[in-house]
Amino acid sequence: MLETVDLSLSMKKKEYKSALDDLAPRLGALQRRAREEGVPVLILIEGWEGANKGRLVNELLLTLDPRGYRFHAFERRGDEEYPFLLPYLEVTPPRGEFAVFSGGWYAEVLLRRLLRGEERSDCTAAFRDICAFERQLADAGGVVLKFFCHIDRKEQKARLKEREGDLDLAWFVTPEAWEENKRYDDFLLCAEEMLSSTGTEYAPWTLVPATDFQYAAWKILSTVERVLDDCLARKRHPAQDSLLEGVSDGESALLSSMEPEGAMEDQEYDDRLSELQRELRSLELRVFREKLPVALVFEGVDAAGKGGAIRRVTESLYPMNYTVYPVGAPDDQERRHHYLWRFWKNFPRDGHVAIFDRSWYGRVLVERVEGLCTPEEWQSAYREINEMERHLSDYRTVLVKFWLQIDKDEQLARFESRGGDPERSWKLTPDDWRNRDKWDLYQTAAAEMLLRTSTSYAPWTVVATNSKRLARIRILTAVTESIRRALGQEGRRKR
Repeated sequence: MLETVDLSLSMKKKEYKSALDDLAPRLGALQRRAREEGVPVLILIEGWEGANKGRLVNELLLTLDPRGYRFHAFERRGDEEYPFLLPYLEVTPPRGEFAVFSGGWYAEVLLRRLLRGEERSDCTAAFRDICAFERQLADAGGVVLKFFCHIDRKEQKARLKEREGDLDLAWFVTPEAWEENKRYDDFLLCAEEMLSSTGTEYAPWTLVPATDFQYAAWKILSTVERVLDDCLARKRHPAQDSLLEGVSDGESALLSSMEPEGAMEDQEYDDRLSELQRELRSLELRVFREKLPVALVFEGVDAAGKGGAIRRVTESLYPMNYTVYPVGAPDDQERRHHYLWRFWKNFPRDGHVAIFDRSWYGRVLVERVEGLCTPEEWQSAYREINEMERHLSDYRTVLVKFWLQIDKDEQLARFESRGGDPERSWKLTPDDWRNRDKWDLYQTAAAEMLLRTSTSYAPWTVVATNSKRLARIRILTAVTESIRRALGQEGRRKR
């Protein structure tokens, strides 16, 4: 692919200035339109060391209103331990803003392959995750533009030498840059594989001949102008599908068929609870030492006992090693981002335990039932959630998901008990009663969610919680077993 790039293309400075005088105001107008229409725009400038990516980025930024963009420069890494996409996911653009990246996720994958000797299959999995990430942004109405700035080996070497001879620029020339030039053919082969694997309809690559700065800058600016103008001209028409379309009777009956479990005597419960909590504390220390991230997700029917279960999990943990994230309705800033954004930034790293009291599954539960997103949006969320959880799992994150289920009569009894207890009445809200009126809709949505998002790498554990004691023991057992299995599992990808 890169062999077809004509590196002799150039543009005279006078010709470029004339083109820039025309492009700059049009880009400014398109930026304002994107802001008015709430369209997020992600622009990535990638390519060879010495290809003047920094100057090209600056040339683009000078055409934009600085109040409407964020620039992110990532050093070429390759030594990070856990999900490599997380730093980039956290800084994706909100609706109406631009995010411009110099380097990032692609450079990191290439370094892992060439400098750390990772297997090709690891890169293939990384490219799969990248495509999923970029498709999610595009599906949410975003624009993704990717540029690869290409120069040949001889030109790269000359530029690196020139920079080394300049006191102001010498610090730019790293050992990795010279390694790239030394192994140019190897990098070229991997770059070709990257471009062919990740050039998609929703996030295509634009190859930029970068021997001549003026031509490269014009190529990038004119492409951004053309793509944005085309994307903003299109209108989206959300489908008006039925709320329950695609859900079979068998799916909606899944939870209603659960049998309430029995009871557990006081002494048996106390002994078993203490035993499991001691084991969990010991496992937490191993998790910290081995830098294993753990994420626990609690979803379920209102009043099913999520808070009590989380308390029994955290009672024996060291507070500096875990965080509980109670999830409510998104705030104004979170609503401007992709719906997964507020969870991406809270995923655990380096031996930390993250506990989610409700989670990203709200997209296919409350947002679906209450009509807060379109049918297209919640239907695509099943795939997006599975892709996100697979990425976490591939990088050793222990992901344990619980659905807590009680029957409708038990829920009513708990509501009435809360309402009559001054110390617990705050737990009962008008929303609880309103959601209860939509019991069947929520049960149908939950059943479909469980069927479509229970995977080999992130299965659901459905817990009948009419008996709180039995439920808590089962939850603690599932958590300890999952962590123990992850700590002892061989052949797991270890970054």
